[in-house]
Amino acid sequence: MKDFEIFEEACSYLSQMIQEFKETISAKIAALENADWFYDKGRTRTCRPDENGMKKRCKAGVSYSVKVELRAEDAESIWQEFHTLFKDTAIGDTQRVSANEEIGRYAFIAENAKGDRIDCRIYLPGEWNIPQISLSLFVTSRYRGEDISVY
Repeated sequence: MKDFEIFEEACSYLSQMIQEFKETISAKIAALENADWFYDKGRTRTCRPDENGMKKRCKAGVSYSVKVELRAEDAESIWQEFHTLFKDTAIGDTQRVSANEEIGRYAFIAENAKGDRIDCRIYLPGEWNIPQISLSLFVTSRYRGEDISVY
């Protein structure tokens, strides 16, 4: 497992992971097979300069989402795929937040000690829910490759 120190490498790796997960669940969950996913490329934010005048960057808002009616069994299958895919990666700390599952809201999180994070949120049809699934990505602040090569 590689620990990504360079911003571009981390973005590329984590973007690939979230896309791979989307493709995996789309192939395994019938309701997602022909789903028309909405993709948001997110935004890169620049941090304040450090003591050397270099600026770290982070990426937020990368997401895939689709409004689709899933069942509790689908959410369980998605959790199994989520945990299996991410457990042995650079964001291997997976957790399931089960506090709102009784009202049809599922949340799965994969993160690492640096702060990189992939979230999966599922809302089943219900009185207070618009049925949907969304995957989002956050890449914590790092220096660009060209900034590191200067030193």
